[in-house]
Amino acid sequence: MVGYVMEVAPAFLCLLLCSLRVSLAAVWQAVDPHVTLLGDVIDYKDPCKAAAFLGDIALDEDDLRMFRALSSDGAMPTVQTNNTDSVNSSSESIRSKRARDRQSLRRRRRAATSRPERVWPDGIIPYVISGNFTGSQRAIFRQAMRHWEKHTCVTFTDRTTEESYIVFTYRPCGCCSYVGRRGAGPQAISIGKNCDKFGIVVHELGHVIGFWHEHTRPDRDEHVSIIRDNIQPGQEYNFLKMEPGEVDSLGEVYDFGSIMHYAKNTFSRGIFLDTILPRYDVNGVRPPIGQRTQLSKGDIEQARKLYKCARCGDSLQESSGNFSSPGFPNGYSAYAHCVWRISVTPGEKIVLNFTSMDLFRSHLCWYDHVEVRDGFRRKAPLKGRFCGDTLPEQIISTDSQLWIEFRSSSSWLGKGFTAVYEAICGGEVKRDSGQIQSPNYPDDYQSNKMCVWKITVAEGFNVGLSFQSFEIEKHDSCAYDFVEVRDGGSDSSPLLGRFCGYDKPDDMKSSSNQLWLKFGSDGSVNKAGFAGNFFKEMDECSRPDHGHCEQRCLNTLGSYRCACDPGYELAADRRSCETAACGGFITKLNGSLTTPGWPKEYPPTRTVCGSWWRPFSTASLWCSMCSRPKGMMCVSMTMWRCAVG
Repeated sequence: MVGYVMEVAPAFLCLLLCSLRVSLAAVWQAVDPHVTLLGDVIDYKDPCKAAAFLGDIALDEDDLRMFRALSSDGAMPTVQTNNTDSVNSSSESIRSKRARDRQSLRRRRRAATSRPERVWPDGIIPYVISGNFTGSQRAIFRQAMRHWEKHTCVTFTDRTTEESYIVFTYRPCGCCSYVGRRGAGPQAISIGKNCDKFGIVVHELGHVIGFWHEHTRPDRDEHVSIIRDNIQPGQEYNFLKMEPGEVDSLGEVYDFGSIMHYAKNTFSRGIFLDTILPRYDVNGVRPPIGQRTQLSKGDIEQARKLYKCARCGDSLQESSGNFSSPGFPNGYSAYAHCVWRISVTPGEKIVLNFTSMDLFRSHLCWYDHVEVRDGFRRKAPLKGRFCGDTLPEQIISTDSQLWIEFRSSSSWLGKGFTAVYEAICGGEVKRDSGQIQSPNYPDDYQSNKMCVWKITVAEGFNVGLSFQSFEIEKHDSCAYDFVEVRDGGSDSSPLLGRFCGYDKPDDMKSSSNQLWLKFGSDGSVNKAGFAGNFFKEMDECSRPDHGHCEQRCLNTLGSYRCACDPGYELAADRRSCETAACGGFITKLNGSLTTPGWPKEYPPTRTVCGSWWRPFSTASLWCSMCSRPKGMMCVSMTMWRCAVG
């Protein structure tokens, strides 16, 4: 699969943002160097700092060398320059000559869909979502990931200890991603302004999975025409095509309906001027291009080929369902291989029952068998391996996913098997961290649901709970739909709160290592529900090293931060303190306080001044002034606080 669709102005803006220079990142930091971005914590591979861009694709040095070999004059528009000339008929001949000269080099440097190191092992893509996204944005990201999971064998999973993973973040370059797995650490997928749309996120995830734009296929000129006169000056390189040795279309026909295809006016000089058009009719009509609604059949087939998905089986995401071996009850074929992946809402468990079983019996079920694993992949813990005609006991998952794999040999063949499953919410959760979500999240929860979770973490810790998204039917007393949280392990534990509406509850923690959580819905209005994270919490500031803070340690839920006494400010390491440019201790009986530079304007940079005034040795007055450039969170602030001395 080698599209980027921009049929509406906001989405078109996303593509243009991807061509902005990395200098925007410097501007971002210059405006407020104290803004804490996820990148300050996770040292990910930033697409905004890529060697070059191809539309919304970030290119590394390896990719850049390849595209320089394909361009007419070897000049690619890097983030500092944008001097690519138009690609015309004469440049095509030049490129053909260079292609012959560099053929062996290029074939060793293959494109993502042909390079095994850029395919995610076992189709598992760990991810982290930056904290600056709203609950609704997080829901869109999860819906887009589940869309890929539903139709392929790719799995997105919350990152735990994996070295390579993706980070959803908001970067100045708009909608951008690298193609495939980069390896050797985290890599960002930028969902910038106006990019938080389902179809756009699905498209960007297509790049992460390993796909280029459809129109860059080597055979594209047989299917589409590039109208170069209508392309924005300097954007011609976005319409280069690859050589056969650089991209593998996996035997699939050209796909006008691919979600990876450009729209007809992408990078156009005017909204009504077309830059790319199909060359022929399909079923009597000119096919539309550039849809951002869902994966096409071609998208699905290519992804399944790229990740070597089993030809039989399914990804089951509904709250209940059934499945059976191929051909049941007339018998399965020899050498069959099927995989079913059941994935329900985090916080739910899966109850699996086999209702029919007729497989060839062998010692240890060596030949024909069905395996059930407690997780999302083949390496997950084994729940059971079954054959013969005896129905297995009921199976209950530990978390929200099960893996079922069926294999047959060439020997005696039986009728096969059938199975049913159902998601159940609530139960005991004995883990140090995890997710709790309302049933069916991020879609609307069902009516008349009642779920109770008892969360237990390691002894000596508290349970921290933080909601990322919250949308429950609103009522003054939360009489209809609600979330109830109690400080302990039972329904009689002290109440921490009963919540509903659309405002996220504040972060909270238990006083012990247990927390009780209840969700209830009535038979009427249904909403998107909630998503929350729980984790073991401790007071880092109570440790002997005080969090390695030089002066003051302030505990926060799930973490802590360092602070300084009046007259000092945090150094660059955010732990030690240094003398501030203003502020300090005042011991006189009277005096005056002024902002820096008074009566002139105070400096247009971040300034924090603290002063302690102790006139009678019985009380202390602390004042603080903060100023930041116009347009940032804190334009100006003055705080006065009295405390008993």
